[in-house]
Amino acid sequence: MFVFTDEIYEHFVYDGQRHISPATLPDAAERTITISGFSKTFSITGWRVGFLYASSRWIPAISYFHDLAYVCAPSAFQHGVAAGLEELPESFYSDLVRDYQKKREMICGALRAAGLEPSVPAGSYYVLADAANVPGENSIEKAMNLLHITGVASVPGQAFFQGGRGDHLLRFCFAKTDGDLEQACQRLSRLRQNANVSAIAR
Repeated sequence: MFVFTDEIYEHFVYDGQRHISPATLPDAAERTITISGFSKTFSITGWRVGFLYASSRWIPAISYFHDLAYVCAPSAFQHGVAAGLEELPESFYSDLVRDYQKKREMICGALRAAGLEPSVPAGSYYVLADAANVPGENSIEKAMNLLHITGVASVPGQAFFQGGRGDHLLRFCFAKTDGDLEQACQRLSRLRQNANVSAIAR
């Protein structure tokens, strides 16, 4: 059995937890293909620079397929990423976790206050929230109504589930500047205000 892992969020782990790569487990390195990249950690999504780590016996076959399917990342981007890996101190990664955990608390607090109970994530920088209180028959309608009411964009939960299980969920991203995130949190309060107005009107 082979294990293919996507570990691009390895540095976004909260509450004192730490990421454990399956390749580091006993007898797993030989059959683990680790795939990751730098777009999240270094905030360089447009660069499209990533990497793959595997046993040397599998690299020729992987390289053959890679050569047929992808175009190489520009050399300047590769040098830039290498400089980041070599020169950034360990504090860069610990500060990253601290800053994003603060952002997580901010968005989750605002979602709760707006009546959108969040499923607090242990990693990454996305949060799913229960949008049962948002008008709409499904998550697409709920996302559009939330955007109309508050000006805050979300991703319909049905994009991540099958069989209608995501119809009451919305996903929010908190990988934003503090200023933009604060503004989004303030705007989310309009949902509660809108609900109160609707209740009075009825």
